[in-house]
Amino acid sequence: MNLAEALQTKKEVKKSEYVPIERKTMTVEETAGYLGVSKDLIYKLVRKKQIPNIKIGGRIMFKKESIDRWLSEIEQENYYSAE
Repeated sequence: MNLAEALQTKKEVKKSEYVPIERKTMTVEETAGYLGVSKDLIYKLVRKKQIPNIKIGGRIMFKKESIDRWLSEIEQENYYSAE
């Protein structure tokens, strides 16, 4: 095996070891898209502390898991208040 073949094999091994990290958070824009609302509404909900969020270094992030739970709570409130 020559040097070029050895380097190529080493590169292939490193590529196969790479495991992509699954993101657990969404940005304001991603959350707005996920909920089907405007970014302005998301910012308004954050200011009023009506939507679960995390602030990291000045950035507002949302855990998808928390948003799903929040949606379920709203759904239950709406369902029972309609009766």
